[in-house]
Amino acid sequence: MHRWFSFAAPISYLCIIAAIISPLLTFPLVGGASFHDNQRIVESFCAVLSALVVVTYIGQNAAIPRIHNGRVVRLLALFFSLGFLSSIFAYSSRYAFYEWANFLLLFVMSCMIAMEIMLRGDALLDQILRLCALGCAIYIVIEIIAYIAMIVVGYQPSNQMLIFGFDNYRFFNHVQTITLPLLALLIFRSNGGKKKILPWIVVSTWWMLLFVSAGRGTFIGLLAGICVSWFYLRQRALPWCRVLMLSALAGLGAYFLFYMLVPLALGLQPFGFLFSVVGRTIQNPDSSRWPLWARAWEIMMAHPWLGAGPLHFAHFGRDVQIGAHPHNWVLQIVSEWGIPALLCQASAIALGFKALLATRQYLGATDVKNQSTLAALLTTGVAILVDGLVSGLIVMPTSQLWIALYLGCAWGWIVSIKPVQEKAVVSLSMPFRAGGVMVMLAAIYFLANGLWPEILDLPLYEEQNLQKNIYANPVYRPRIWLGGYF
Repeated sequence: MHRWFSFAAPISYLCIIAAIISPLLTFPLVGGASFHDNQRIVESFCAVLSALVVVTYIGQNAAIPRIHNGRVVRLLALFFSLGFLSSIFAYSSRYAFYEWANFLLLFVMSCMIAMEIMLRGDALLDQILRLCALGCAIYIVIEIIAYIAMIVVGYQPSNQMLIFGFDNYRFFNHVQTITLPLLALLIFRSNGGKKKILPWIVVSTWWMLLFVSAGRGTFIGLLAGICVSWFYLRQRALPWCRVLMLSALAGLGAYFLFYMLVPLALGLQPFGFLFSVVGRTIQNPDSSRWPLWARAWEIMMAHPWLGAGPLHFAHFGRDVQIGAHPHNWVLQIVSEWGIPALLCQASAIALGFKALLATRQYLGATDVKNQSTLAALLTTGVAILVDGLVSGLIVMPTSQLWIALYLGCAWGWIVSIKPVQEKAVVSLSMPFRAGGVMVMLAAIYFLANGLWPEILDLPLYEEQNLQKNIYANPVYRPRIWLGGYF
């Protein structure tokens, strides 16, 4: 146990710090890297380091804390086994194995975070939430500086300029889907009135930036999460719902003041997308998603059992020229990994939500802190699933890191909240340990092989992927790198 504690703690912090700083890197980590490319490099570094920690740990220990449900483990083992087979038969096994390894190592990262939270309990969870608030506060300061500069100069910014650190402002919305509930949760888990001030300011400003960018998928996902929490938890979710609603109203008020009234007073047009969202929805209700969904359906019908291969929508969907992924996690998995893999994943998700809701039996009716934690974790999980039906939430590197962090926090909290007598240690046989080391080393190889050699000259690779000689007016559609397609 002591060895696990010493190894895992840095990974818990590494994940949250990487998720925080990845949008703040204004310089390219390699020649010609964009914001998206920087974020992919940071994510890959975290994934590789997590795998190395696992290799070190299982090489030195014959037992691990039991955090798993047997059925979930079997379903996920089958899911990754099917993905491995799909990768073997894919058009480009190199790219397919990259995606498989990336998903596997993100899952491993979640496992490690869950074990660490189980061992350290509320102290680590609260520290993660505080770091989340600190990182968002730093991002907000940058946004405020940019806003003041535009106001002082009297400049009418393009909407893209209003969101910093992302090649597409929708990628910021993906991050908000996960971080907004976590920021609100910190309000409940902070002791004392003064300690709640910063979380209130940050979460209200985070809502304001959501109104600026008018992320419909994030709005719908969070609303669905709040409704599900209210439906299942009833009165116990009331404090949680009240905080989210009040902070949203504060954010809306701040938006009207700073992004509408102030620009109008200076003779400018209102900043942001909010006033155009109704018109955009009427003119293009599916946000051009339908051709992507139709192509994903075609791929699924052509490859129902193993899919076309992980990541392979980026190849077979090139001629659609709208996106390198279907903007729907169900269609992405079913078209790239196959129908059986989707059923395994969906079943594991359902069992995860069942385990989360089962924690109600361990919580007292007056335990506002843990009741709100349950509501927040339930809201976040539903928001991810719903937003992911219309967006690339599970594709973009920074939101992938946040999802891994959320899963680890939720998983660890579920285990830690159970009575002590239900916790156990799992013994690892020598063949299992050797197999685990081999899988982790193979995943590192597949990850590196998928990034190399393109990482050596990203501008050339991404320019070639535009295929200007074939498609009129092509644009970048990120998947692994900014170039997107292959």
